[in-house]
Amino acid sequence: MMDKSKQSFVMYASFLEAAEGLDGEAFKECVLKLRDYALYGEEVSSKDPVVNIILMMAKPNIKAATSRYKKAVENGELGKEHG
Repeated sequence: MMDKSKQSFVMYASFLEAAEGLDGEAFKECVLKLRDYALYGEEVSSKDPVVNIILMMAKPNIKAATSRYKKAVENGELGKEHG
């Protein structure tokens, strides 16, 4: 489910703090997978167990933020219709 209309997502400091302990390649993988999940709705996982743990911990926060974003967009569209 690639939603190319979404241009940003919330990157909580805790996501980055968790990923900072990873080596360069694992850090890059983790951040890019967080991006893919948040912006494009891709299901993500990794062969690296630590990256997987970070992803599992971050996904609920990203999902909640995405839900809030979608509701805000919907409410904005409804507002347009009513004045």
